[in-house]
Amino acid sequence: MLFFDSVSFINLSFLLFGFYLLFALFYATILNAADELANPSVIHCFILFSIFQMFSIIWLFGFDFFKFDIFYFFNQKLQLFFLFLASLCYGLSRDLVIFQRVFKFEFDLLFLFTVLSGLLLCFCSDFLMVYLIIELQSLSFYVFASFYRISEYSVEAGLKYFIFGAVISCFLLFGFCFIYFFLGEISFESLSLLAFQFDNLLFFGVCLILLCLFFKIGSAPFHIWVCDVYEGSFLSVTLFFSVLPKPIFFAFLFKLFHFLCYDLLEFWSIAFIISSFFSLAVGSFLAFYQKKMKRLLAYSAISHTGFILLGFVACSPSSTKALIFYVTVYGLLTILLFAFLIACACWSTIFPKYLVNWTGFGSKNPIFNLGFVLVLFSIAGMPPLAGFFCKFLVLFSLLLKDFFFSATFVIILSTIGCFYYIRLIKIIFFAKPLNAKLWLSSLKRISSETISGFFFIFNALFVVFSGFFSSFSISLCLALF
Repeated sequence: MLFFDSVSFINLSFLLFGFYLLFALFYATILNAADELANPSVIHCFILFSIFQMFSIIWLFGFDFFKFDIFYFFNQKLQLFFLFLASLCYGLSRDLVIFQRVFKFEFDLLFLFTVLSGLLLCFCSDFLMVYLIIELQSLSFYVFASFYRISEYSVEAGLKYFIFGAVISCFLLFGFCFIYFFLGEISFESLSLLAFQFDNLLFFGVCLILLCLFFKIGSAPFHIWVCDVYEGSFLSVTLFFSVLPKPIFFAFLFKLFHFLCYDLLEFWSIAFIISSFFSLAVGSFLAFYQKKMKRLLAYSAISHTGFILLGFVACSPSSTKALIFYVTVYGLLTILLFAFLIACACWSTIFPKYLVNWTGFGSKNPIFNLGFVLVLFSIAGMPPLAGFFCKFLVLFSLLLKDFFFSATFVIILSTIGCFYYIRLIKIIFFAKPLNAKLWLSSLKRISSETISGFFFIFNALFVVFSGFFSSFSISLCLALF
C-alpha cells in the first residue's frame, strides 16, 4: 500500500501505458506491411486490448490511494472525469467506425495517444513537459482530422489544422522561452515562489501563451480552424475535438493563470473577457448564416467556450465552482448531442449534412426527436434543463463581483444565440418536408442508443442530479482554494 500511495506508482503506470502504445504501433505497422497478416482479426485484437487499457486506467484512477498532496485531489478527480468522457467518446465512435468500415488500427492507437497526453498534461510541472505533451496531442489530432482519406474535405481539414497548429506551436515555444529568459526557471513550483514584476519579456511571453491556449480551445478571435475542421472531419473525430481537449486545457489555463500569474491578474482578466465577448458574438451571429449541421455546431461550441472563459474573469471561489460545473455538464451534453447525430449517421443511408435535409424529420421520428430537441433547448440554456444551471452559475458569479455590464451584455448575446437553435427546431418539426423524409430504422441495437437514452434522462431530470455535480464542483474548488 505504501507503493500504491506514492508518485512512483503513478509514473510507472504512465510508463507502462506509453510503452504499450509504442510497442503496439511498432508491432501493428509490421503486421500491416505483411499482406498475409493484415486482416481484420489482428485489428480486432488491437481494438480489444486498447479497450482493456482504457478501462484499466479508469480502474486505476478510480481509487483514492493518492493522498500525499491536496493539490493532487484536483488532478485525480479531473483525470477520472476526463477518462469517463473518453470512454463514452470511444464507445460512440465504434458504432460509426464499424458502420462505415474504417478498419484501421491507427484509429484506436491515436485515440489512446490522445488519452495519454490528456492525463499527462494534468501532471505537468514545467513548461518543457507542457510543450512536449501538447505537441503529442496535436500530432494525434492532425492525423485524426484527415483520417477519412476518401473525403477531400477531410484531407483539407487536416492540412489546414496542421498549418495553423504548426505556427501556433512555434508561438507557444517562443512564449515559454521569453518567460525562461526573464525568470531563469521553467518549473511551476519555482515560478510560484517568485514575485512577478512587469517586464516586456514576461508580458510578451504571457501574451504568446494566451494566444496559443485560446487557439487550442477554439475561442475567438483564434477560431479560424474550428469550423473547417469540424465540417471536414469524420463525425467521430468531430466528437473528439468537441469533448476531449477542453476539460484538460481549461484546467491547465486555470492552474497557470490563477496560481503562477496571479500578479498579472489585471492584464489576463481583461484578455479573458475580451476573448469571451468575441467568442459569444462570433458564435451567436455567424451561426445565423450556416446551412450545414456541423458548422452550426462549431459556432455553438465557440459560443460556449466564450461562456466558460467568463469563469476566469471574476477570479473567485464562486466563479471557479461555476467554471468546473459548466465544463463537466457541457461535456456530457455534447456527448448526448453527438450520440443522436451518430445514431442518425448509423441508421440512415446518408448522414443529413445540410440543415434542409432535416425537414420532415420530426414527423417520422417523433420519440427520437423529443430527446434531440430537449438537448438543443438545454444547450441554448432553457430552464429547467441542465444547460440553464451552467449559465446561471456563471452569470451569478459575475454579479457577485459587480460585473453588471458584462453580465448584461452576455445575457443579450445568449438570448440572440437561442435563435439558431430555435431555427433548427423549426426546420425539424414545422418546415415543409422534402419528398424524401429522413427516416431512422435499425435492425440491431447500437451503443449510441444506450448512451443517448441514459443522458436524455440526465438532461430532462437534471434537478435530481444537480446535487452531485454541485458537490463535485465544490470539492474541486475547495482543493484549490
